[in-house]
Amino acid sequence: MDALNDLIRISAAVGADPSLVLGNFGNTSVKTDDNKWMYIKTSGTALTEVSDEQGWRRVRVADVLNLLSDKQLPRMDEARRAVHLDAALLLACDDDQPADCKPSVETFFHALLDKVVVHLHPEAVLSAACSKDGPQLTATLFARGKYPPLWLPYKGLGYPCARTIRTLAARYESEHGRRPEVLIMQNHGLIVSAGSTEAALRLVKKTVAAFANCQKPITPLASQTPDPKTLNADRSAIRQAVFNAAGRYVAVHGWLDGQMRALLADPNAKAFCRGGAITPDEAVILHGGPLWLETLDPARLTRQLVKRKQAGAPLPVGFAVKGMGLFTAVSATQIPFVGDFARSYLRVRRDVLHGGLRCIPRVLAERYAETKAQPAPAGVLSGRLAVVTGAGSGLGRSIAVGLARAGANVGLADIDAAAIDQTAQFIAAERPDVATLPLPCNVTDEKAVDAAFQTLMDIWGGVDILVNAAGVAPAYSLVELPVDKWRFALEVNLTGYFLMARAAARIMIAQAIGGAIINISSKSGLEPSKNNTPYNATKAGEIHMARGWALELGPHNIRVNSVCPGNVFEGSKIWNPEYIKVCAKKYGIKLEEVIPYYISKTALNREIKGQDIADSVVFLASDQARRMTGQTLVVDAGQVFVR
Repeated sequence: MDALNDLIRISAAVGADPSLVLGNFGNTSVKTDDNKWMYIKTSGTALTEVSDEQGWRRVRVADVLNLLSDKQLPRMDEARRAVHLDAALLLACDDDQPADCKPSVETFFHALLDKVVVHLHPEAVLSAACSKDGPQLTATLFARGKYPPLWLPYKGLGYPCARTIRTLAARYESEHGRRPEVLIMQNHGLIVSAGSTEAALRLVKKTVAAFANCQKPITPLASQTPDPKTLNADRSAIRQAVFNAAGRYVAVHGWLDGQMRALLADPNAKAFCRGGAITPDEAVILHGGPLWLETLDPARLTRQLVKRKQAGAPLPVGFAVKGMGLFTAVSATQIPFVGDFARSYLRVRRDVLHGGLRCIPRVLAERYAETKAQPAPAGVLSGRLAVVTGAGSGLGRSIAVGLARAGANVGLADIDAAAIDQTAQFIAAERPDVATLPLPCNVTDEKAVDAAFQTLMDIWGGVDILVNAAGVAPAYSLVELPVDKWRFALEVNLTGYFLMARAAARIMIAQAIGGAIINISSKSGLEPSKNNTPYNATKAGEIHMARGWALELGPHNIRVNSVCPGNVFEGSKIWNPEYIKVCAKKYGIKLEEVIPYYISKTALNREIKGQDIADSVVFLASDQARRMTGQTLVVDAGQVFVR
């Protein structure tokens, strides 16, 4: 197990150093002393995630080397060979790891080199590896060393790369009397090979430091506060263009710090943003360099993206806006990772430019982008950005979870911050592929509502779905109803719905890609109940507000509908002990008889669950209801019949 412990240790050491890695990407391997076995990091595992239990495979070194010597493999067509090698690598594994954990695609060259192999993509090294004068720069930097780095021309990934290394490493050994310790991979990164983890780590740091000394420092511009209206308009323009060109719902996040603005203020910024992908990772994650934009006009940007799509090129992920900053348009869950990656590659491109950008072949870049793109979350609402009020409990929580199950990213609005954190945890446990955004907010406070939506714009850049679900139900007879309880219900159930809908509608109109607003009313909005004056009035008002909004927002393809639930007891704050006492008194029944009594009033005689309401909301928010607006959907197990 010494080799596995060494693998864990060196993976953690290099993975924790941001100067050595991009996005925690890289490969590591350690062979046993007899060179019979090799422990290697699995594909898709972050370096810092390698542990005793996961993130590695143990492979038979001889089996891997035999594959490299197989004379039939070079004669196979690429697709057939790839399938064969995937299966063969799994057969070379000898451990108890799950079969879907695949050894790194670079296992072949790891088997060729010394005991410890580290393959990384440091910014400093990429600045040379992706430059046309990279070989000369590398030779100059290490001219005094007895054993210079081996420069590897780009030959793709995996098997072709390993065959190139085998040929050139043999030539190197013949010339220098030893295998190369440092290999610079054109358009790819750094490989270090050594006899121990300590020696490998020293070589990594020494090599990266040498290249880092050649990098030009970036002096951040003085901080400034961009105009929120302009920023929001830019985000909306990008969302609109991506949707119009590709039909995809994305989150748009701006990277507007002083360093980014300094990079984009560089006289050569337009030039170093241009060009195809400079590494396979940039092809996969960013689809090449960011699209340079002098200004952000939605119609013009749409034409640019449509033209790219028609040419068969993947749409860019990054958008460099002159004088503003860098924007990324990706799935909401990918914002931090892709943002770090995009900013790093912008710095690399700036440093590479003086020697001339060297891009990987376009056909390979497009293939990488297609085969390794991040899958969109599954569900009929895949990728959409939703906001749910009252998301901390009861129906609001059920609806938020239901939207997430349908693939939507959900902003969780509630006055109870701790409760929405709990809702976020529920969603993360079930759907880690969707994002949540806590939005602590008093829906009756205009400034709080506007601030919540600005937070939404700052992080996600838009909204596609609003569900107004926050509500209160003060239960009093008419003669006993305090006026403050009446006004409280009006504020939460009507003013709250109005403020949230107004803020959401403004964003949806600016995006110009449609949207859905759903008011959670009640069967009491259709058929009143006793001792419920505030609830009856406000729930009826919510339906009528929705109908009016449907007329106003229809020309913008924004649909507005209502859902009228029956009695939902599960997790409800309305159906609290005090409310149940009022109901027991109203009908002259025992406390324990209240819920069964209400269920018995339905035609189906079935309890209504939160998921039942969530399913109706998902339907109304989806394209399945694309021609429904101004409608009221009653989900009450058959208690009130609309007529």
